[in-house]
Amino acid sequence: MVAVAERLQRLQLTNLRRLALSRWGALFVLTGAAGIALRVWTYRSPLTIPNSDEALVGLMVRHAQHGEFSTFFWGRAYGGTQEVLLAVPGFWLFGTSLLALRMVPIVLSVIATLLIWRVGRRTIGEPAAAVAAGLFWLWPPFNFLQLVREQGFYASDVVYVALLLLLALRVVERPDRIRVGLFGLVFGLAFWQTAQIIPFAATAIVWTIWKQPRCLRNIWVAVPLAALGALPWLVWNIGHHFESLSQNPGWQTYKHAARLLVSPVMPMTVGLRAPYTHALFVPSALLTWLLYAGLVALFVYGWIKARGRPAGLLYAAVVVFALLYGLPRKTSFISAYPQYTTVLTPLLALVVAQVATKYARAVALLVLVFAITAVNLHRMQVWLKVPQPLPNAPRSYSPLISTLDQLGLDRVYADYWIAYRLDFDTRERIIAVENQFSGVRFVDGQAIPSPDPEVRYRPYDREVEAAPRHGFVFWRQTVRSVSIVPALVQHGYVRHLAGPFVVYAPPSA
Repeated sequence: MVAVAERLQRLQLTNLRRLALSRWGALFVLTGAAGIALRVWTYRSPLTIPNSDEALVGLMVRHAQHGEFSTFFWGRAYGGTQEVLLAVPGFWLFGTSLLALRMVPIVLSVIATLLIWRVGRRTIGEPAAAVAAGLFWLWPPFNFLQLVREQGFYASDVVYVALLLLLALRVVERPDRIRVGLFGLVFGLAFWQTAQIIPFAATAIVWTIWKQPRCLRNIWVAVPLAALGALPWLVWNIGHHFESLSQNPGWQTYKHAARLLVSPVMPMTVGLRAPYTHALFVPSALLTWLLYAGLVALFVYGWIKARGRPAGLLYAAVVVFALLYGLPRKTSFISAYPQYTTVLTPLLALVVAQVATKYARAVALLVLVFAITAVNLHRMQVWLKVPQPLPNAPRSYSPLISTLDQLGLDRVYADYWIAYRLDFDTRERIIAVENQFSGVRFVDGQAIPSPDPEVRYRPYDREVEAAPRHGFVFWRQTVRSVSIVPALVQHGYVRHLAGPFVVYAPPSA
């Protein structure tokens, strides 16, 4: 058996060398270069100007450097912090750096691409497997926002999806203790990182047991290792009444989320519509719906053909994801962009790549998805130039930081989308904390806003409130809608303009 395995391995390596030196190899080199070009363009474009979501991750990395470990993201009962920990070495080497922070999701994207290829070799065969990796590297469009910026756990999502599928396939091949145990450990780590992994992990587990019942003999190895991987999740939830499970979706909420998945979320995911703008890729609503219906029909046809084959795992996982998509509440009200389908994109690449059985088809498919991504990225950037109800963060906070320094204010209350970006850009020299500004009281002339129950990091809140002097920062565009501003003015707070921001400083400033 060992000799047979060695011969198969040599044969595979020989085939890979031939592929690398063939026209297929040239195609994949060009695909890799195109994906890099798209990422560089996205990185330098206004689409990836850092916001407070990304800055919050960076702040957590800074705190992790000094031993402050968090099971989940600040102020939340979900979202594991593995990407935070992965960014710590970069901060040690290069200091607090946006590039060091973003290298984590970028490198994880590369790893996910390689894992997709490995999964494809076991499910759809070559050269379709390599095409699937190329598809994921070039498409879908919204991945370039989610996997170039550090968004917390989306990059690790796609890695864990591909890795769990690969491990399940390996268990079916040989259900020994090492492979079964490794699957359990990775499942535990993935579960701690994000509940979005559940549809794929559940599908992989059921499919593996169905295909290879002998794996159950080693379940005694997998279960404790899964518990070990999920240990931070378990410990935190035991101490917090299992708050991570408090989704409590209603039937109406679930139905609404399911409808949003059908449209517009999935059309935006595959690029038939542009995220944010909902602009059609082709200039016809009828043609868009016909293309969409055709894709669904091809999916059903492919699933029927894949019955009994390893590729059936891919289709089953997509269907289970669709059925469970509406359980988290957030999926019922986010419809401007396909944030929660990022985790599905490795499977979409593998399913679509099955049509690329010949070189000409592969070329056409890769060119098509490159065009879809480029057009949609351009349309998203155009959308940024249109005035929005909530302003977009500027690339530089220098005018605001300079104004606060001149006023001697290093502790301020602000909108969420201002606060944590300000903290990150100043390396916490200035401490800003979010507030909803629902009310305000005054103590010795100092304005104290009503407590915000949703504040992400309580130590910031306490520090700003305890400061002898603190100010307020608002968006210039929306300051008139902030209810406490008239009270600030009545008590002598002075207005100062700072680019797109307005600072209200206490009278002594």
